[in-house]
Amino acid sequence: METEPPGNCFTAGPVTDRHASDMKDVMSTANNVFLRRRAALGRAVAALIGIGLLVPPLACDRSSSPAGAGVTGATTTAAAPRSSEPCPLLADDFEGERLAAFWLAPDYGDGLYVPGAVKTSARFARRGKQSIEVTVREGDIEQAGDAGTRVERADLDSGHFPLMGCEAWYAFSVLVPPEFPVVDTRLVFGTCKQTDVGRPIMAQRYQNGRHTLTVESHGRKKTFPLPPIRPGQWMDVVYHLRYMADDSGIVEVWIDGKQEVAYTGPTAEADHRNAFYHKVGLYRDRMKQPMTIYFDDYRMGPTRESLASRSGGDPDGATR
Repeated sequence: METEPPGNCFTAGPVTDRHASDMKDVMSTANNVFLRRRAALGRAVAALIGIGLLVPPLACDRSSSPAGAGVTGATTTAAAPRSSEPCPLLADDFEGERLAAFWLAPDYGDGLYVPGAVKTSARFARRGKQSIEVTVREGDIEQAGDAGTRVERADLDSGHFPLMGCEAWYAFSVLVPPEFPVVDTRLVFGTCKQTDVGRPIMAQRYQNGRHTLTVESHGRKKTFPLPPIRPGQWMDVVYHLRYMADDSGIVEVWIDGKQEVAYTGPTAEADHRNAFYHKVGLYRDRMKQPMTIYFDDYRMGPTRESLASRSGGDPDGATR
């Protein structure tokens, strides 16, 4: 059981080396307790949002934002409430023994994986000495898919946030190892979704050697070709989304520093919850052969510049 540090930690008199050491231990204990409780609270809030028992704060006015100024939607969908909070700053370089505290638990949300499917690895590293290794095997978190299919997954959910009307930037590096099976089976390794909408707003896909990105909203779906995946080599990915229920929504994607996707149009459903999330990992139609993929240097923030400030690198991934 965790215990709170004593309320009266210090006594009068000169501070000796022993006293200083005791003070340091007390402060370290208090900080660790705070971090664990903050992470637990974040997971609890995300769980309540995910099941609809908690509604995120609404009503953000971005009329003064240059990105939203003078833009009018062409769709007939009613305007959705906008968020009062900007996109949070998140980062995980996967250099520690554990995932960063913001990642949701493996048994919650849309990011799910079985024990042992997600672990740090020194086999490949984009920066530092480690990356995260994600493996999916036949039957892992099996669920019913569309058109009578069965799907399985091992993926990480970075948390659900009220981002309607706001900008969100995501960056990560991904490596497909040389032995990765190239098959004609649906495979998604990066998605942005609205919590209570079944299909992804945006999905990065790899099927039968074809690397593509799909954007789908309001019954419309568009597919963009992406550069070929080079097994054994890191690929740096940057997403920029503006979550909007009208035609002022944005999806932009850069691969290895070059912009490959520029989409404008709806990126949210007005009659659904104001909760959005991003996940990375492996989501596929059921098959016997296992798959393993690697991710590194994950970042999320409200601006392009915030991605670089969290890692010290180029937000376009030009630093090699």
